[in-house]
Amino acid sequence: MKAECDAGAGKAQCLQIYKGDDIENAEWTYFYSTIEDFNFEPGLFQKIAVCEIHLNENDVPADASSIKYKLVKVLEKKDDPRMILNDIWAATHVEGVALDTNNNEPPYLEINIAKLMISGTDGCNNFSGSIKKLNTNTIALGPIAMTRKMCPNMEVPDRFSKSLTLSTTYKRDGLTLYFYDSEGHETLRFNKAD
Repeated sequence: MKAECDAGAGKAQCLQIYKGDDIENAEWTYFYSTIEDFNFEPGLFQKIAVCEIHLNENDVPADASSIKYKLVKVLEKKDDPRMILNDIWAATHVEGVALDTNNNEPPYLEINIAKLMISGTDGCNNFSGSIKKLNTNTIALGPIAMTRKMCPNMEVPDRFSKSLTLSTTYKRDGLTLYFYDSEGHETLRFNKAD
């Protein structure tokens, strides 16, 4: 996966790498260099063999790496299972109760896997935040920033926001996405929006 990273003087898209076999519990890190002959394909995990070529320090500019990376072989390719979340989701239930959104717009959640970010509305206020950890059934959200306007009825927005912060696991069943808390209780239910 590629994600936005700080690279020297500005932002860049960096590969995220993991040097291990346990993808479910991978600790992804940014890779700030390039890999010669490697073709990044969004939505795929690729297990690759890479060789490091140590360059003569006299031939390397002051702000460049003295190591060059070259693809040896692509060992395996498989779909990234997290991509099933990458979409816009309209909330239908909070804590198992169908939403009545007569006074407000319906809450929705947009999940951007490439940036590991969430955004949307709770039905009144807009929010955005990071995804700290994501695997095939676990989601850990980072701090969520939210606007602070008051709407005529804050019951649904407040319940939605609280349930979102309590969510730790998920399941997708067709066009429906379920979030659960740490005890396995349903916190939120969504339908695919488009």
